[in-house]
Formats: sequence, C-alpha cells, structure tokens
Amino acid sequence: MFKIKEAADVRPFDLEVREVSAHCLNVEEEVDGKPWYHDIMQYIKHQTYPENVTDNDKRTLRRLAMGFFLSGEVLYKRSRDQVLLRCVDVAEANKIMKEVHEGTCGAHANGHMLARQSMRAGYYWLTLESDCINFA
Repeated sequence: MFKIKEAADVRPFDLEVREVSAHCLNVEEEVDGKPWYHDIMQYIKHQTYPENVTDNDKRTLRRLAMGFFLSGEVLYKRSRDQVLLRCVDVAEANKIMKEVHEGTCGAHANGHMLARQSMRAGYYWLTLESDCINFA
C-alpha cells in the first residue's frame, strides 16, 4: 500500500469497455478466388501493387511483405525464431487442421494446442489461431 498526501492532486481516469475489438485479423472466404497471400506474393515477385490501392495500402503491403520469403511458387512466412512457415489457402488449412486434430501430431488437441501443432508442422495462414479454436 502507499499513502497519498491530502494536498496531492489526484486525477481521476475514465475506463471504457468497448463492444467491438479495435483490430481483427479474421479474413472471410476468398471472394475473388485468390489465396489470402496473393497480393504479398505478387509484390515480392514483381514489385507490383493491386489495382486501386492508396499510398497507405502500398506502404502497409511493403512492410507486410518484409516478413515473407518466396521460394519458387511457394510463399513462406518467417516466424520470430526465423523458422519458415509455408503459407496455405483456406482449403489446405482445413485439411491441415483435420489431420492434426485427428492425431497425426498426437492426440486430440484443444484450439490453442492445435494452432501450435500446425505451426510446428510448418504451416501458416492469417486466421490460424481463431480457425483452430473454432474447429476444436
């Protein structure tokens, strides 16, 4: 415990609880038929941007692309410990979750463990953790 002098100026603070999250990484189904990493791959290959993007979007894409590596036609994401994780699309992600959950990498796992096992197996997609939690 600590004591506050009576003459001290104590400023109250407001605490708000928001109903909507500030940032969300969930990506809906691929409406254009291209995988989620298509724009990143095109930028790394040809240094081209998608049509009708703002300067801010271009800057964001450049920064995002720095964390990825292209080997032939396969895109990899560099993890924090520099392990390369292969980027997969929605169909392949569902197949991976099913195989890992059914015991390829051990017994049935909860969502968080399923996500970690998928990453340890060398796979990555944007909604990895939330998809695994919903799957399990």
